[in-house]
Amino acid sequence: MINIHLTPDDLADMRFAYSPLVELATSYRILHVPKMQSHYLRWVDEAQRALFDTDLPYMRALLGYPGYIPDFLTPTPMATNQSVEDEITGMLNTPLAVMRGNIQTLIAYAECVEQPLVDVWQNFLNYPHESLLCLVEELRLYWQRVLAHHWPRMKTVLDGDILYKARQLAVGGPSGLFSDLHPDVTYEPGQLQVDKVHSRAGATFEMDLTLNGQGIQLVPAIFSASKIHWQIVPEWHPMLIYSPRGAGLWRQEAPGVDQSLELLLGAGKARVLQELETPANTGEIARKLSITAGAVSQHLSRLNQAGLVEPHRSGKVVFYHLTPRGQQLLVLFDATP
Repeated sequence: MINIHLTPDDLADMRFAYSPLVELATSYRILHVPKMQSHYLRWVDEAQRALFDTDLPYMRALLGYPGYIPDFLTPTPMATNQSVEDEITGMLNTPLAVMRGNIQTLIAYAECVEQPLVDVWQNFLNYPHESLLCLVEELRLYWQRVLAHHWPRMKTVLDGDILYKARQLAVGGPSGLFSDLHPDVTYEPGQLQVDKVHSRAGATFEMDLTLNGQGIQLVPAIFSASKIHWQIVPEWHPMLIYSPRGAGLWRQEAPGVDQSLELLLGAGKARVLQELETPANTGEIARKLSITAGAVSQHLSRLNQAGLVEPHRSGKVVFYHLTPRGQQLLVLFDATP
């Protein structure tokens, strides 16, 4: 059991953000751990074909084994508008002492589970800057081949989850938010408990962690494999990674539209309304439905006037999501995906 002690300041500074690097690291881990692949089989097959002629020794050494992921590979995201290049630039500025410490932790974990040591780890200890540059080249190649073309759709799911969770927090407070975050997470005033075994050398024990008023960043990650991950270390802002609502939708095709709903609203508005089961922006809906952005805007305006959808601005982008009335209408017509 992991016990995270929360002060009122921690709760006040609780924020949401997502991270391309977190998705990159966790997705590569899934490629090399078959028992984690059940929810991602189509993507795994696609990724393996995209990488069939490619050797990624530095990524394999740091991410290809169950257990600890070096923290410098998953720096806590502080905003939702960062690109993978933004995060890689930040990672390149990691102090060498911190990087070496992460690699030593990885080696210690490998020794505990009797895993053979890897030459790349020693390279990081002896030549950390040069090794980091080699790793970054592999990260960029991997991203371009297997994730870049999925990222717009993944962002839509992640943004939608953040809107949903923010509403839960606003309406139900921390209890309302954490009760639905993950089955292994329990919230009591002043404490967050994560029912996760923390083991070392075959022994299990409880961990007590204190945030000291820093707050905590809640990070949805599609490739979290429906698990809770935590990163609470002095070098980065505290982070809890969880699986977002609708995590499987980024790989799905648009569902069919119920005929009765189409007769009531018209085909265009019915299709747009159904697409908003997961919040999306105008451009995303237009691409998904193969219609113009102008047509989508007109449909959204009418649906908004009817109280079925409402807009929410995230940075420079406006996302639309269903209102409770819109959700009830889809349920009534059995038109949910």
